Amino acid sequence: MSCTRLFSLFMAGAICASASAAPIWVPTNFGAGADAEVRESNFSQNRGGSTEIASRIADNFPAGDGNDGSDRNSLIYVKIDLSETVAVPAGGSAFRMTYRNNNLNQSRIQDYITPNSGFRTGMAFYGLAPGQTWDESTITYANAPGIDFPGDGNIGTRDLNSDLTFLGTATFPDIGTQNHLPIGGSLEFRSVNLDNFIQAALDAGEDEVTIVSHVAHDSSAFFKQFNNWINFNYLFNPKEQTTLNGDNYDPGDGSGNIGNLFGTDNSMGQFSPALLLEQIPEPTTAVLSLVGLAGVAAARRRS
Repeated sequence: MSCTRLFSLFMAGAICASASAAPIWVPTNFGAGADAEVRESNFSQNRGGSTEIASRIADNFPAGDGNDGSDRNSLIYVKIDLSETVAVPAGGSAFRMTYRNNNLNQSRIQDYITPNSGFRTGMAFYGLAPGQTWDESTITYANAPGIDFPGDGNIGTRDLNSDLTFLGTATFPDIGTQNHLPIGGSLEFRSVNLDNFIQAALDAGEDEVTIVSHVAHDSSAFFKQFNNWINFNYLFNPKEQTTLNGDNYDPGDGSGNIGNLFGTDNSMGQFSPALLLEQIPEPTTAVLSLVGLAGVAAARRRS
């Protein structure tokens, strides 16, 4: 295990102070990690270097209409490096993405028709079959594993195939009195299916795992009544978003704008897509990491 790789994990929240196991967030910044969005409406376009990853869906006309110019379908692909992971944490794993923009307001996630704030949309998560892989610099909707292309010919419906296993959904938090969900805030997904999927990959000796996410709602007639959900881009931070956007987040309690993380550094993956895993460092590596951190602290004191 290299000191460089261990240090990058530390900076992403992996504190290895001893040889005992500890849950750590492994971001897409680490090792062979990757994140990218694929869009059916631009099926040959690679977006691996984009500073956003997003998902949306909209079918404004009947199935089979082809590309009418208004339909949309996009998914998020996230690859996590497993090369230094030993197990799923005892308390379970988790997958995390953080919000990129401040447009996740009440009408974008909650039922504003009934209204019923307890009924909200979210994200659906899928695990990619072992042996299937992709490259961030070349992935497109046309070649992405787990997608049937050209599918049904309608650019407003899902084209997922059996290489993707449904793992579950995570609902966006209740907006409450806030004006929106804050930039840098996180959506976390946990499920037994996720734990089993990761453990199966580890048992098979896989050195990477891919999780694909899509908005939880579809473009059916039922969801079309929530017109602010359909065709809306749900945006998250990829590793390429090296500093966070500005925000005017207001909790609605009279304290004014708080939580502005504008310019906050993400070069080590603090806000990148990440998977909560368990790692046991070698004893010598743990000692080296402590020595390195002590050196950093000493340098700061001298400056």
